[in-house]
Amino acid sequence: MSSIPCVHFPGVGPSFSDKVLYALDKEVAAKRERRVNKLLKASRSPNPDACIEDITYTPGRTINKEQITRLAYCRWCQSAQNIVILGKSSVGKTYLAQALLTAACRNDYSARFFRTDTLSNHLAVLKHDDPARITFLEDLHHTDVLVLDDFLTTPIDAATAHQLLNILAEREPRGSTIVTSQFTPDEWYKSIPDAVIAESILNRLVAGAEIITLEGTNMRLA
Repeated sequence: MSSIPCVHFPGVGPSFSDKVLYALDKEVAAKRERRVNKLLKASRSPNPDACIEDITYTPGRTINKEQITRLAYCRWCQSAQNIVILGKSSVGKTYLAQALLTAACRNDYSARFFRTDTLSNHLAVLKHDDPARITFLEDLHHTDVLVLDDFLTTPIDAATAHQLLNILAEREPRGSTIVTSQFTPDEWYKSIPDAVIAESILNRLVAGAEIITLEGTNMRLA
């Protein structure tokens, strides 16, 4: 059976309504891109270009593509579910956390990224009655996604542990927290001086959380 040739009629182009729709689509796309870029900038992510699409699934890496693809839809943000990413140094924990943060911003969720030590030091220099401290804490309490990188890599003092517990308690009903750690949750107890506070922190982070354990290639050398 012969095919019907495509006939081009000179002078016939997009209609006025087609041009209007195209312009509107372009403006909507540009507005969305500006919104995402604004959210990423506010997140303080060290790598705003990190994305789920660039994650590598090489042989020997214990990273489940189906699980990561599912997380890219950010239903965990809707339900304020936490994500705990565990593994030795250089297996890609931080990149995965940054990629999930990017996915959240693409889905119009606010986010903040901190190394846990940096957050602790920042809180330590802000006086308790300082308006800047109150504003900073309110931001942490209300952001949709809070990433705590290198969680409890080093021990924290009682004051820091108490402040961390307060942050997690305020966030519990309203936002998701992503932590990356070289240590398992059972080992976190060693880094927190007060056993009661340690138990409370552990419960708030781990109960109902999505746990991802990474093993395999040193991604800094890959």
